[in-house]
Amino acid sequence: MTIVTDNLKTLVPRPGRMHLDLNRFFQEQIASSWLQVVWLSLLTIFTLFYSLSRLQAAPVITIIVLVLWAVTVAMTIMAEVKKEHTGLTLWLKNNLYSSVTNVEVTLVLILFILAIFSSFYAYAWTNASFADFAVRNETTEASVTEVANEYGLNLSSISPGVPVTRATLYNPAGTVLRESTFTRQEEDANTVTIEHRKMYTGATWGAVIANLENLFVFRFKDQIWRVYLSLALLIGLILPSIFIYQGNKYKGTAVRRIMTIAWVISPFLFILFLRGFTWAGPFSYVNPDLIWGGFLLTVIISVFAIVVSFPLGLLLALGRRSKIYGVPWWLIYPIALLLTIYGLTTSTPNILADARNTIEQVIAFWPILVMVIAYIFHRYFQGNAVALYSTLYIEVVRGVPLITVLFMAIILFPLFLPEGWEVLNTTRVMFAFAFFAAAYLAENVRGGLQALSNGQYEAADAIGL
Repeated sequence: MTIVTDNLKTLVPRPGRMHLDLNRFFQEQIASSWLQVVWLSLLTIFTLFYSLSRLQAAPVITIIVLVLWAVTVAMTIMAEVKKEHTGLTLWLKNNLYSSVTNVEVTLVLILFILAIFSSFYAYAWTNASFADFAVRNETTEASVTEVANEYGLNLSSISPGVPVTRATLYNPAGTVLRESTFTRQEEDANTVTIEHRKMYTGATWGAVIANLENLFVFRFKDQIWRVYLSLALLIGLILPSIFIYQGNKYKGTAVRRIMTIAWVISPFLFILFLRGFTWAGPFSYVNPDLIWGGFLLTVIISVFAIVVSFPLGLLLALGRRSKIYGVPWWLIYPIALLLTIYGLTTSTPNILADARNTIEQVIAFWPILVMVIAYIFHRYFQGNAVALYSTLYIEVVRGVPLITVLFMAIILFPLFLPEGWEVLNTTRVMFAFAFFAAAYLAENVRGGLQALSNGQYEAADAIGL
């Protein structure tokens, strides 16, 4: 027993004693393979050059980061050597400094994140404009009195033709946004030519703030009352619903039924308020393509897509899972055969006569595909036309990106309309989103139905569902 204890003491170092095997560390962390040596060499060079570049760009912050990084690395190494980890050093070892690669990558990532943050801070605050007017390069004219009143600059003592340059606009951070040069005209000493030069390179928050209402609600402010009316209706539905639908006090009463009906028809009322329903008066009709915009339009499209896609997706899911009696085979194949013969006798000879190559000659026999489709329809769908349509719709819509559906709704759909017909772009986009979302919702519903065990279906059949 004493021998075993002595051996364990030699294998497991005591806390507080230095235990550093440099040869093992070198073999495991640096020279385990030539690929690791090359990788660490390249990573070290990149880390060195990137750190130097950040020292030139932001010396104070970079020095602080380097010092903290070096101190924490040294703390972790000493704790690992002595086998006396604190909570901090153990977390650093497990999450940041578990290998030489992670030590260098941690430094690079910290410097990179700070560089992104400092750049965004400079763009969004230090070099940004909060003026409620456009700051741009332009040349204007004003009188000496107007320059004195607006810019606080007295040019009466300045000779005509002598330019005077001043910073005339600052942001809250103290950055110069605009620099202006004032020059009295030699022909008319009372007239001053002003050359404005834009000096900032950041964001233009003033324009965003000035147009925030238009960007979020309506493009024309005289129609904002429609939104306020819709919000009043929504609040008028929410407040009583809190008490009516809470508990069983109003369960089965006329009040609860009236409130439910009000919620059902509320989306249509919102649309009527926002779009209008008369040709004159306060509720006159407005064009959504011109009036609706920003966040309001996003909410309208989202709510419409959710409401419309749910019943459509539910029907598609049930249609794909349906087991209704389909078209019998003795009816599918004769019809397909007749269509194939008709196509081969009417279409194929004309295409073959005009064929210029082998590909066009093969295309001429396209009616044969009718028999292939008939076989697939009978073999995989047992003649179930509902399941076939639902499956085709779901797979086709899921197989194309949303931008394609929107492109078809906006560009291609009007080409199929009769002459004189017009459907607003807003309406087309709303239905495009709804039809697209219905396909994905149908798959969610179908997945839920497939998760049910066969016993549940047998029980439903037993009670006649």
